[in-house]
Amino acid sequence: AAVLPCATQQEVPVHLTAAQRKVLQEAELEAASSSRAAELELLSEFKSDTFRVRLASQGAGRGISLSRLSADELLGKVKQALLALEYTHNFGLDAQSLKLHPGEDAMNLATIDAFGGRTPTMWDLRSAGSKLVENVSDAEWKILDASETGLYHLPEFVDPNSPTAAEMAERPGYLAGNLRRIDISADRYGAMDIVVRGDVVMKRGVFIPSDSGGWETNCNKSLKPVRNSSWITRLLEEVAAPCDPVISTPLGVLEHQMHTFLANSRTFGRVGGDLARVVYQLLEDEAEVRPLEINMYTEVGLLGPLRVQDMKVLVGSFTGLFGTKEGEQLRSFCLKHQIPLAWGLGGGRTRVQEEARKFAWLPWEPVEFWPAGHARLVDPVAGWAATNASFEPDSSFRIGDSQKAWEEVWNEVRIARGPDGQHAPHKDEFQTWWDRLSLVDMPVLPLRGNDCASVDLCFGVVNSNKSGSKVRDCVCRLTPPGELEPSSEELFLV
Repeated sequence: AAVLPCATQQEVPVHLTAAQRKVLQEAELEAASSSRAAELELLSEFKSDTFRVRLASQGAGRGISLSRLSADELLGKVKQALLALEYTHNFGLDAQSLKLHPGEDAMNLATIDAFGGRTPTMWDLRSAGSKLVENVSDAEWKILDASETGLYHLPEFVDPNSPTAAEMAERPGYLAGNLRRIDISADRYGAMDIVVRGDVVMKRGVFIPSDSGGWETNCNKSLKPVRNSSWITRLLEEVAAPCDPVISTPLGVLEHQMHTFLANSRTFGRVGGDLARVVYQLLEDEAEVRPLEINMYTEVGLLGPLRVQDMKVLVGSFTGLFGTKEGEQLRSFCLKHQIPLAWGLGGGRTRVQEEARKFAWLPWEPVEFWPAGHARLVDPVAGWAATNASFEPDSSFRIGDSQKAWEEVWNEVRIARGPDGQHAPHKDEFQTWWDRLSLVDMPVLPLRGNDCASVDLCFGVVNSNKSGSKVRDCVCRLTPPGELEPSSEELFLV
C-alpha cells in the first residue's frame, strides 16, 4: 500500500455573528496569558517528587520512562499531544438500543441530511420544531442556557421562554477533547463519533475544563436539577468533582489551552483523573483507561455549524453497529459525503452490556480497562477511497482480499446478533472478529504529537515498510467537496 502526501486545504469559511466573534476574540486574548501562566504551574508540578512517583507508578511501571524526562521535555510532549488531540462529537443510538427502545428518539444520519449536511445543535432542533426535542424538559433547557451564557459568555436570550431563531442559531455545538485517546471517544453520547478537522477547532472552538452540563447540574445552585438526587449522592458529587477549577478558569483555544488542561486534572483528581494519570494516558502508547475516565474530557464549544466538510473521519462503534442495518446506513452516508469511515472496538462490549456493569464505572475500579490510542480499522467499502491511500498491484495488502474478509465477518456478526438484532455477542467474540480483520487490513493508529505536518485532514498513521525500513505514513481525508448550499433552517448573521 502506498500513502500519498496529504492534501492541504483551508476550511471553507462560515459566517459568524458579532457575538460569536466577540467570544472568540476575547477567548484568544485571555487564553494566551492564562495558558502561559499554567505552563509555569505545570513545570513546577512536573519537577515535584510526588508527581514523579505517581507518574512512574502508572500502568504497573509503564510510566517510568515518562517520569525520567525533564520537566521541559514533558511539557513539550504534552503541548504537542494536545495540538494533535482528537476533538469529537458522538451521536446516534446503536442497533441494540434501537431494538430495546423502539420509541426512543435520537439524532441520526438522516437528521444531518435533513439539515443540509450539518449536525444540528439542540437549539437548532428546537428552532425547527423537531420531535427529537419535544420531550426535553424546561429544566434541561435552562441548564443548557446557563452553561452557554455563564461558561461560554454568549449573550442571553431577550425572552428566555421564547428565544428567536437568530438567537438560537448563535448557540454552540459541543465537542469532547478526547484526552484518554479512546477510539470511539465518549460513546455514552452515541455509537457514531465525528472527529473534527483541526483547522475548524482552531478557528471556531473555545475550551472549558470539563462537561458544562455536569458542572451546571452539580455546581449551579440557582438551577433546578433534572433529577432529584439524595443528599448523600449530592454530597458525593460535590466531594468528587470540585466546582472551582471550571468556573475560575478562563476560556481556552486550541493553541492556548494549558490552563484548561490543568484545570481538568484538578476537577477530576479526587476520582483518579489527576495530573500524573492524564499525562500518562495522553503520552504512553500502551496506557490503560478505566471506563469512568472516558468521561473526564475537556469540552469545546464549537461556534458556527458542524458540517460534513468539517469532519475528517467518522468512526462507527464496531460492537454497536457492525453487521447491522444501521451500519449499512453509516456506510451509505459516508459514501454519499465522501467522508472516510473507520471502525473502533472501544471496550469490546455493546453499550447496553457496558451500562449493565455498574461496578465497572466506579472510581479507581481495579479490573476493567480500555486501551488508550487503540488502532481503528478503515472500512474497505466506505473508508479507504476517501483517503490519500493508494493500493498498488504488488502490495502485500490487497483491497479485494480485504473486502472479501470484511464481507465474511460482516455476515457472521449479523447472524450472531440474531434475526431481531437483540442478541449481543460476547466480548471475546467481538475481539476474535476484530483480530481477523486486523490481519487482512492496515490498522490505523490515532495521531500522536507531531506524527503529521497537519492535523486538519489527517486522522491517523499506518506502519509500512519502505526500502527495508519501517516508517509511519499519515492517513488523511481527501480534500472535501465544496461547501453545501445552506438549508432553509440555516440562519447565521454576518
